[in-house]
Amino acid sequence: MGAAGIAVAVCLGIFILWSIYVYNAFRDRQYQIDFWWDEVDAHLQLRRELIPSLLDRARPLMGPQASTLEKIAGIREEIVLGFKAASTQDAEEEGVERLENRLSAEMHSLQSAFRENREIQMNPSLLTVMGELVSIEGKAVNACKEYNKLTADYNGQIRKFPANLIAGSLHFSPREKRIFGEWDEPAMNGA
Repeated sequence: MGAAGIAVAVCLGIFILWSIYVYNAFRDRQYQIDFWWDEVDAHLQLRRELIPSLLDRARPLMGPQASTLEKIAGIREEIVLGFKAASTQDAEEEGVERLENRLSAEMHSLQSAFRENREIQMNPSLLTVMGELVSIEGKAVNACKEYNKLTADYNGQIRKFPANLIAGSLHFSPREKRIFGEWDEPAMNGA
């Protein structure tokens, strides 16, 4: 084997090592993205589990504003049924994601109603549950921001030359950003 053969072998070896590095970097980023979406999902699951406790405590105190509680209960039920009835992962995520955002908007309306109701302001157990829900939602929003940041970075990396050659040949496809928990007014602090 001459000098040219050695040079070709070295270049081929470098290319193979670089390809392995790029592949592993893409897989690592996918795992991180999945981890952060699982964090969002875990917080939303915890929120869904706490909502019945909130509803039970708030119903006697809400009076004419109880329609917001019924909307929250209905959306929560749709989400739970959506998980059970969805036939594909994509359909499940798309529908449930819209419902989770609707639920966030209704929870925000409930927070506003709580601010205006003196009886609720004097009920520490109800305020504790609402505070936990606000905290959980904040954690879900932060996890979603991290998910979106990593997704944007990953999407940029798989489009850059020469890594896009590896991404394209190994079918690394872009991930979609997700929006969760956005509304106009800031959430109540502490309850």
